[in-house]
Amino acid sequence: MQLFETPKPKTNDPSEETIVELFEFWKETFNKRASTLLDDARRKKISVALRNYSMDTCKAAIIGCSLSSWHSGQNPNNKKYHDLSLIFRNAEKVEYFLDIHEKETKGEQEMEEWLRS
Repeated sequence: MQLFETPKPKTNDPSEETIVELFEFWKETFNKRASTLLDDARRKKISVALRNYSMDTCKAAIIGCSLSSWHSGQNPNNKKYHDLSLIFRNAEKVEYFLDIHEKETKGEQEMEEWLRS
């Protein structure tokens, strides 16, 4: 007789391939060096993000962070704030960076439309 149930694997856990894809996208977006590691903390943040958001949404949040001048180092400390632990800290942060992405891409679209007219 077993007192405790064996934990069932979660069916919505992202695959290792999917986690690596998003990690590589983040590295490319922020020009991280090749030696940047996908450690357990980053793997966990990516995994949780991919359980809650689509790959495209996660990529848009990463791009949103890259479009933020503050997070790109234009702040009093001249420090870049763009680690995965920040971008995927919680839903509020993801949504904040998604808002930046949407505003910037909307502005680009409006500029293109204006130039074409």
